[in-house]
Amino acid sequence: MPNSSGGGRAPITLRAVLAHVRLRTPRLELRLGSEHELRELGELFRHGTYPDYMEAVTSALFFDGVKEPNWVENFVAHHHSWLDESTPAEWYFNFLAFVGGKVIGSQGLQSRSGSSVFTNSLIGRRYQGRGYGTEMRAAVLSLAFAVLGARSAISDAWAGNEPSLAVSRKLGYLTVGTEVHHPRGEPVEHEVMRLEASRFRSPVAVEIDGAEAFANWTKPDAWVGSS
Repeated sequence: MPNSSGGGRAPITLRAVLAHVRLRTPRLELRLGSEHELRELGELFRHGTYPDYMEAVTSALFFDGVKEPNWVENFVAHHHSWLDESTPAEWYFNFLAFVGGKVIGSQGLQSRSGSSVFTNSLIGRRYQGRGYGTEMRAAVLSLAFAVLGARSAISDAWAGNEPSLAVSRKLGYLTVGTEVHHPRGEPVEHEVMRLEASRFRSPVAVEIDGAEAFANWTKPDAWVGSS
């Protein structure tokens, strides 16, 4: 891992630079979660994330996997590993989304080559259909474009996942192609969408606090990752 602190000292970690970051919209707060909050989110996801009709086109992790006794422990471990393994050039994290102090979902942001970022999110089924997904993504896009200096953002979704595609269109994404994924062995077409920073207009007010260290830790021109 590159040493981003200089002077032979231990490198500054993504966990450290994100520790004080807070993103706020009119209804939500996004930030890293504590161990207890991650476990709460894991239990929430155990009771449903994707609609039942998406079972055939979605990774078994969120259908079959949630039935395993160690689901929550593995879920928490994945969140920790992403933070621990990230570098200033290649990073990935998930902020937890809170409404009135209650965790409702997670919003991911990942570096990509070409000064781009990739976004992904999950919301507990009981909180879906209320517009939270739009606010969550608008918050991290504001961070990526206004603070980090990203030039574009990528998202994708199964061609039949209209709620996710609708969020992308509302935020200004344009379809740029398709990809074929094999979440359960069979080919599933995904729609790939791209948003240029110049097109982004957040539909909600976004307040960003404590992000200076993150902006100093990573620079878009150095980002790597799959395109």
